[in-house]
Amino acid sequence: MSLLLAVSLALQMFNKGVDLYYQGKYREAIVAFTEAVRHDPYLWKAYRERARAKEKLQMFNEALEDVNEYLSHFSEDQTALYLRVRLYLKLKKYKEALNDVDRLLEIAPEEPYYVYSRALILERLGNLKEASELFKRAEKLFLSENFKKICSVKAKVDRNAHVLSKSSDPEVRINSLQAIYQILQTENPIHIAPAIPFVVKSFFYGQGMEWFLSKTMLVEYVRRLPQDRKWVWYLMDKEYSDWSKNRTKKEKKKMLSELKSIYSLMGRKIAVKK
Repeated sequence: MSLLLAVSLALQMFNKGVDLYYQGKYREAIVAFTEAVRHDPYLWKAYRERARAKEKLQMFNEALEDVNEYLSHFSEDQTALYLRVRLYLKLKKYKEALNDVDRLLEIAPEEPYYVYSRALILERLGNLKEASELFKRAEKLFLSENFKKICSVKAKVDRNAHVLSKSSDPEVRINSLQAIYQILQTENPIHIAPAIPFVVKSFFYGQGMEWFLSKTMLVEYVRRLPQDRKWVWYLMDKEYSDWSKNRTKKEKKKMLSELKSIYSLMGRKIAVKK
């Protein structure tokens, strides 16, 4: 097998392993990462990702071997160092964990997870006074980080909601919907509530991908926040009332069919007029 082909196959297996990992299929991911390094032993990030999968399966010693291999080449990688800290903690190797946490704190002294980890390690080592002080510091940092994150998410939702309210460019609108949908998938769904009225409008007036994204988002929002279900229904009923003015009988019938479909996914039944 040529070197070029081997490298190509290794990357394919690596990408497959990453996909399997995020699907929660950790054993299959390990097999894929193992195949990747078989084709290309110098694909170091495959060792790191295989270590992460092994950690999920509580294969701590095996995961430690992989992350050590990776860190022997990329010693300042924070993701790998923090992974090794977690593994050392699971294996009760507290002094080794402390060394890695101190290295991480040199790189990012205000990272709350690193401060918290140092407090936890010191507690396990019996240094309760310093551990207590660090736990308090970590708590303040977590609160600060969460506040900044919430503000950032809110600003992103508001910005994209504004775009939906003003822009008539389909591509721009789709990009904004995708940004909002990503927040819905990764953050507390309540964050996107300010954008929901504009998502409802996209359901009625959008075409193609814009319509599909808005429908998907509304169903997902109601599924994750059932307490907002009636509010979303109210918005959709109101929008339908405005939309239906000067519409033909055929257009109304088609829209009612679409509403029946989306409402059924939301747990609501409506009658479709003949």
